[in-house]
Amino acid sequence: MCGRADDNFGPIGWQTLSELFGPLRWSMEFMRDEVRPTHQLKFVRRAAGGFEAPYGRWGLVPHGMGLDEAKKFATFNARIESLHEKPMFKGAFHSQRCVIPLAGFWEWPTSAGVKTKVRIARKDSKPLLVAGLWNCVQTPDGPLESCTIITRPPTPDLIDVHDRMPALLLSKDIDVWLDGGPHEARGVALTSWQPRILQVTQA
Repeated sequence: MCGRADDNFGPIGWQTLSELFGPLRWSMEFMRDEVRPTHQLKFVRRAAGGFEAPYGRWGLVPHGMGLDEAKKFATFNARIESLHEKPMFKGAFHSQRCVIPLAGFWEWPTSAGVKTKVRIARKDSKPLLVAGLWNCVQTPDGPLESCTIITRPPTPDLIDVHDRMPALLLSKDIDVWLDGGPHEARGVALTSWQPRILQVTQA
């Protein structure tokens, strides 16, 4: 599970994102240490000639479902194991994949009955590249962009933190996630990330 995100990138993060995706033109006022579901979250998707980087509601709003109805469901995470089965996600999984860059994310592991807030991020300060899905629906107020973070079982170094983690991608696997067939995309979401890249620090 991933229910709190950090998208307040430092200089290394911005440089890496620019090298991967080109100019992103995100407003500095939306750099936040703690983003919650239903807040606006940045994501990157394919566009003609490269990439585009909109903001979207964190919590996917599927086609045929209004925002009020979507609020009844926890659509801010989607399990990679069941994407192809879930009506809310399977359409987007086939044709609307995205990358959600994060500076880190937060969890609250429990030890001896006590919860401790921790931040998980890369040791080298580069951004986390999270596999995600996006959608855009028409509402009375205009187009509504939304997104969800894909989750997977944890790598060995995060087992004591939570039983789920974001499906993190290495940069070499971005193209497969965005453009590959469902089987290929599912494979990289489950296997791209390697242990010992992350660090866990107490807040």
